[in-house]
Amino acid sequence: MGHLLQTAFDFWTAGQGDVLQSEKSAKKASPGDMVANSGSNLPLAPVDIGNVAIKNAADAASSGPLSSLGRLQRHPQANREARLGDTTVAYLFRRARRRSIGFTITSDGLVVSAPQRVPLYEVDAALQDKAGWIVRKLGEMAQRQAGADQARILWGDGAVLPYLGEPLTVCLAPRPPDAPRATAVLETDAHGVRRLHLPLPAAAPGDAVAQAVRAWWVRQARTHFESRLQAHAALLGVQWRQLGLSNAHTRWGSASSSGQIRLNWRLLHCRPEVVDYVVVHELSHLRHMDHSPRFWATVASVLPGYQALRAELKSAHVPRWD
Repeated sequence: MGHLLQTAFDFWTAGQGDVLQSEKSAKKASPGDMVANSGSNLPLAPVDIGNVAIKNAADAASSGPLSSLGRLQRHPQANREARLGDTTVAYLFRRARRRSIGFTITSDGLVVSAPQRVPLYEVDAALQDKAGWIVRKLGEMAQRQAGADQARILWGDGAVLPYLGEPLTVCLAPRPPDAPRATAVLETDAHGVRRLHLPLPAAAPGDAVAQAVRAWWVRQARTHFESRLQAHAALLGVQWRQLGLSNAHTRWGSASSSGQIRLNWRLLHCRPEVVDYVVVHELSHLRHMDHSPRFWATVASVLPGYQALRAELKSAHVPRWD
């Protein structure tokens, strides 16, 4: 099986975390520290960090976005907490087989991972060093979650959802008894208004409507993605071998060195140009299985303005289907 590189883009999450990580190299602990902290992957007593040297940075980050932090300030599995400027953050701390201290902002809150033999005072110092980043990223995650909640689809006749960046209205109408077996039909009128007609009664339950739309949506996604993969693979001089569709909560796409591409069918909510960015991103991994300067130069060779598309994808409020 070829090497797999998964691309973690910023985007609303309902399950596992949006992997926004920052790492700090772990310093060597003294023998006394090692003894005192052995087995410290067990639940730890909360600590209050008194060092507020980063207070100004945290204050700046806490204006605006942090008003929506809410539950993200306390991870549901929190076993430690820290005072970061004016913000108290309860986080999940765990020991891991790694070489450095890592911070991950998930849909549940902050997760801190540290090597087995790194003393707690170094973890505390690392938190203070990254406090501004942590507070800012928690705020950004809260904003994305709030946007996703607002974008939740109310399934039924007249439901509206974005399709390739434009509104799509769901229209329900029962199929006449003598009519041939009907399927979903996409209609675009003279004014560019898009309607998806489904052979369901107007009072059909939301679950049935969502299931019918999803079946149509996945077919459209495969057709659109295959077309764009073919077009951009020719420009990049690469060959993809298989397309898989994903419903992941944290990733827009992935690529393996064997030529397997996976794309999230929810991408079809985004503008075609944004979809193309993800397609080009994954195809570029067939030339460079990393995010090195050479990789980004490959992306830019096809999409010179990819930075704006990447930023648009990060800020997109993709509707929730659950």
